Amino acid sequence: MKTMNKYIGIAALSGMTLLAGCSDDFLQRDSLTSVSTSTFWQTETDALNGLAACYDGLQNGFLYNDGNGDKWNGCGPLNMDAMTDNGGRFNWSGWMPGYDICNGIHSSSSRLVGEYWKASYEVIKRCNTLISNIDRVAMGADDIALYKAEATVIRSLMYTNLTMTYNDVPYLVEVQSLTNAECPKTARETIVQNVMSDLKTAAAVLPKEAVSRGRVTKGAALSLLGRLALYNEQWDEAISTYEQVLSLGYSLFPDYTALFTEKNEGCNEIIWGVRYEGPALQEGSCLGGHWDTPLEALNATVDLADAFYRLDGKPTEDKVVCAYNEDGSADLWTLNEDRYANRDPRLRATLFIPGMAWADKDWYYGGAAASYSTLYVMKYFNPNLNGTTSWDSGQDFYLIRYAEVLLSLAEAYVEKGDNLSKAIALVNDVRNRVGMPAVESVEGTGLTQSALREVVRHERRVELAFEGLRLFDIYRWKLLKDAVDRINNEAKTYNFWYEYRNYRGEQEYVWPIPQTEIDSNSQLEQHSLWK
Repeated sequence: MKTMNKYIGIAALSGMTLLAGCSDDFLQRDSLTSVSTSTFWQTETDALNGLAACYDGLQNGFLYNDGNGDKWNGCGPLNMDAMTDNGGRFNWSGWMPGYDICNGIHSSSSRLVGEYWKASYEVIKRCNTLISNIDRVAMGADDIALYKAEATVIRSLMYTNLTMTYNDVPYLVEVQSLTNAECPKTARETIVQNVMSDLKTAAAVLPKEAVSRGRVTKGAALSLLGRLALYNEQWDEAISTYEQVLSLGYSLFPDYTALFTEKNEGCNEIIWGVRYEGPALQEGSCLGGHWDTPLEALNATVDLADAFYRLDGKPTEDKVVCAYNEDGSADLWTLNEDRYANRDPRLRATLFIPGMAWADKDWYYGGAAASYSTLYVMKYFNPNLNGTTSWDSGQDFYLIRYAEVLLSLAEAYVEKGDNLSKAIALVNDVRNRVGMPAVESVEGTGLTQSALREVVRHERRVELAFEGLRLFDIYRWKLLKDAVDRINNEAKTYNFWYEYRNYRGEQEYVWPIPQTEIDSNSQLEQHSLWK
């Protein structure tokens, strides 16, 4: 089996006769310079290039990157968290992709609504192409089965995300052509059950150890299956699946701060990551792009910062964030550093807060401009890279970490209503890694299901902040109204310059189908909440 040092062969696939979505607008015709499916799938190299294309699709700026060297031409996982109570693009709001979803003013013509759909179906297209054609390649049956399983898991990730955003969507599992280009929606419940079945089949084929870094494993397939089950409140399925993952030998990396660095991206906590190579190789990530200072275009909220409790496990009682000018406006350069002392160590690993220094700068705090929230994001940012190399970084993005598995299993135990003691033990495992006190010593013993639910949700927020999961958590817990109100209240309390966030009701929990798709597909019907 050949290894993939980088995702390769993408140019070879760019002209293939494939569909990115359902509409025949996406159909690409053969030409003298393109490669068609009839001539491409012949050698093992073709198969490897086809598989690389599936993985490469995840690097799209609207999936698990943030644009192609352009921070403003995408909306990756860090910016997805900025659409929640964890953060915002307060300094640069009003035009960046996703700002309108964040502010509750989006429509079926909004840019992120269309780009997220297009990027997801592009990956699905590539996966379906491999699955449908690889049997024609002269290679071993075991390798063919492995490639199919990897493509199936990647496709399953896309359907997990699509069903969490658009809900009912077209379910494509074969290559589209002119004769079947138009297709209707499939119910979310049907998609979920089919994808869960696919993941079980793939997990039975996939190896425990990755063929090379970034390749899908049994643990990745099972962890995604557990996530999908959890997202759809199938507690028994989530529990049985996550318990299998616990037996595969993963562990928590001892240093949370050092976890999000290139040096440790191959550690035993990372179950699946989107692989990048850099800097200066044109194969890098711009998730942590900056200009030699904290990035003021990506802000964290005080609400999130205060979710990182003191070292005694209690929330801070210091409510003073900043000084104020004579006109009553917030003085964003005169800040209360003391309120962040003696906090959960994950705070400084996740956020750039008052009192911190950037790399070897002899001044503290502050970016090119003061953050409108007084806070910046630190996770995935490397101050030792510069204003050029940070936009082409070799830092992988972690799709699934073992910590998520532990907290998701804890949540499933709590929601099932039994094994609450096991849920507490799992939370304690995550806390112990950073030296935070156990549940029993802070929240007490004999917790009710409701009380323990809040403990798990809080732990999940601080452990996984700015990893692209918060929006889905808020959606599935139906907490968007509460999140919107808290951030609007934060702006009012501290006199911060935030744009107002709207909440229009249930339609905020499902994204509209892009209008371009509705216009070009006669069988595709808009969601009832968006008609």
